[in-house]
Amino acid sequence: MANQNQCNFTGRIGKLDIRYIPSNDIFIPFTTFSLAISKSMKDSNGQWIDDTTWINCKAFKQIAEYIEKHAQKGTFVRVTTTYQENKWTDKSGQQRISPEFLVNDIEILGNRKEKKPQESQGRTGIPTTNPIHQADFEDQDIPF
Repeated sequence: MANQNQCNFTGRIGKLDIRYIPSNDIFIPFTTFSLAISKSMKDSNGQWIDDTTWINCKAFKQIAEYIEKHAQKGTFVRVTTTYQENKWTDKSGQQRISPEFLVNDIEILGNRKEKKPQESQGRTGIPTTNPIHQADFEDQDIPF
């Protein structure tokens, strides 16, 4: 049976933190980042407003290394994640829960500031694409 705990998000990376955590005799790459998910809608006056939701993401091992090499603040990405809850007790003794998302796959859709050209090429198992612009197509190229 397929994993029922799957979430897909498209947005821009905000705060990005990369660490290496010890495990036996090796260090495992570990990345945490926030992801801005935006939507536009009209308010009651007919004006367009942007609404942004921030989610907290975590990535380990190969995906964390890939993010370290190819992503930065502002990178436009699509992530496939699983949801989990981080539970803890705060200083006043209150139980707290914060949602977090473990990254299973990431696809870089574009960077605001491009890195070296050879770095923008994809790695096996982790797809990347170049952004597609509407101006790249003629009307006759569209099949419908």
